[in-house]
Amino acid sequence: MEVDDGNESKPSASPVAFSSVFDPSNPIGFFKSAFAFASQMAADIFDDNQEDKMENKILSLLDDIKKRKREKKDESEEEEDAENKRLRTSEADTKKPSHDDPLPPNKNNGLDMKNYSWSQTLGDVMVQVPVSFGTKKKLVICDIKNTSLRVGVKGQPLLIDGELFQAVKVCESYWTLEDNETVTILLSKCNPWEWWKSVVKGDRGIDTSRCEPGLRRLDGLGYEAERHMRKLLFDYGQKCKGLPTSDNCPEVLQKFIVHHPYLNLPPQSK
Repeated sequence: MEVDDGNESKPSASPVAFSSVFDPSNPIGFFKSAFAFASQMAADIFDDNQEDKMENKILSLLDDIKKRKREKKDESEEEEDAENKRLRTSEADTKKPSHDDPLPPNKNNGLDMKNYSWSQTLGDVMVQVPVSFGTKKKLVICDIKNTSLRVGVKGQPLLIDGELFQAVKVCESYWTLEDNETVTILLSKCNPWEWWKSVVKGDRGIDTSRCEPGLRRLDGLGYEAERHMRKLLFDYGQKCKGLPTSDNCPEVLQKFIVHHPYLNLPPQSK
């Protein structure tokens, strides 16, 4: 006689093989297949309540994996943006002009500086230094030497003080005070076929390849002031050499004009 103890086990179902293959390019697909297989197997083992709990845990795990993947992607993008920004900043710093980089010249082949402006032709360099309005000529310091220049006002720091870019002819160089507010200096180059990069060595220079030869008047001085200054320059140079001035020998000035057209000296009346 057989006794039924009520604990008779259910016949087990035939085992089902898991056939999904892990693809590194799509790990989520593999896990989905694995979780689907586990869920199917659990349906034969657990009751509905336990099956729902397992399914919720599996879905939560999938969401967590997706979340971590997004965070990792965001971190990677942030690192890439930071690296690109660093590279752009580095390139910008590399392209910043240094003090040694030449600047394009102004329209008169010179440069407008903080304390003065200057221009040039192949034969001379003109420097204009602003001073306080009402400055008297006796208070002006203008020391022109063969290779150096000092300009300023007594009792104040010098506005220009340094070695000239190239040597000048002192006897043919001159300065004047215009309208009691601008010291105008004319420097005669010893080498009349060379463009100057700067007036004083160490100051910011210009790109001399962009200089253009041509006639230049003394900008801003006016015709009469220009005529007066050029005549004084010529006479001063003649006196230094012990030669006749324009008053004593006008034909000498005419010859000077022919050989120095860039000076724009006005024609002398006979």
